[in-house]
Amino acid sequence: MAEQTKILFVDDEPGIRATLPVILNQFGFNVTTAASVPEALHLVATQPFDVLIADLNVGQPGDGFTVVSAMRRTQPTAITFILTGYPAIETALEAIRQQVDDYLIKPADIQSMVERIKLKLTAPRPTLHRIQAQRLTELLNQNKQEIVQRWLSIARKDAQITSVRLSDRELTEHLPAVIEESISAARGMMLSKDGLHAAATHGRTRFRQGCTIPSLMREARILQQVLSRFIQDNLLGVDISSVIPEVMQIGEAIQVYYEASIREYIHARHSAGESVQNKGKSLLLLSGDRELGLLRAHALKQAGFSVHRADSRQEAVALLRERFDALVVSYSLNGENILEMVELFRRRNPDSPIITIAKGKWQDLKVDTDFALSGEAGPEALIETVEAGLNRKQLRRIK
Repeated sequence: MAEQTKILFVDDEPGIRATLPVILNQFGFNVTTAASVPEALHLVATQPFDVLIADLNVGQPGDGFTVVSAMRRTQPTAITFILTGYPAIETALEAIRQQVDDYLIKPADIQSMVERIKLKLTAPRPTLHRIQAQRLTELLNQNKQEIVQRWLSIARKDAQITSVRLSDRELTEHLPAVIEESISAARGMMLSKDGLHAAATHGRTRFRQGCTIPSLMREARILQQVLSRFIQDNLLGVDISSVIPEVMQIGEAIQVYYEASIREYIHARHSAGESVQNKGKSLLLLSGDRELGLLRAHALKQAGFSVHRADSRQEAVALLRERFDALVVSYSLNGENILEMVELFRRRNPDSPIITIAKGKWQDLKVDTDFALSGEAGPEALIETVEAGLNRKQLRRIK
């Protein structure tokens, strides 16, 4: 029996991939290896196997389940194992038991592994619930609302996107058009005129709402993550023969859509009467990190702003007697000082935007601000966010 057993072993670690198959071959197994999920999916679709052994975190955490799902659908009689290094995590094990025949603990005991493979091969196979496979485009079309809700639940936790306070409708009203265009792309069609018009409208709308280009890019990235996760969760019901090219076409469609949105955003920003001229706009920059504060102040000055910088509470209190067009406050400042400075600034400058630069636990601090920026963001994103804040305040006054 063992001499005829074909095993597909999936692991992205070259050392394990080079060692374990050699040992299993000595026990009479015929082992084929794959280093990634796409490579494994191709092998599953083109070659028969008796056993699958997939590392739980091949490429990305949990990606081993993708290969298991594909194997269970295309070769339902194959035995599936997951390799995991965390057997003590009960929730992880429960998820594994629901999707695979058994699990193997890393580092694996070879003799135990061989015995368990043989045991599973000789044990009666349970009757598997067959799922009628359908094209990915059909699955996405049937679940558009679920995809929108998944996107919204992630976007609502993203500091870059929630830096501007928008309703659920304002956040998601563009998504049906993006999803429709993605489905059309997976069917082999180019982005339509209606799709390009929707993308341009989205870019103009986000500009008027005071959003930033980095936040538009985050929207696109989250949508790609949501679609990837949705496809993985439903892989048992997807026609695997076409899923990889369709996923690639969907990714390209999302990129084209958001590129068109960003182009229109930039055009709207520079349109007559709507573009804020930086020259003469005064900013107050509060930062507990002197070196980082100097670098940010330099970048903002290069963009044409008049920047007043404070590295301590005492300096900030003195400067807050003046009026400013915007406040930029960094996470490097003490938490209590931040709350006090924001309150003082808001009292003195009620119509001026407040931009926070947040990082780590500081992001959980409840501060009444208008815009938020990641601490890892570069100078271009900082300038973009300040300009967006000033644009939004100006447009509100015009309205």
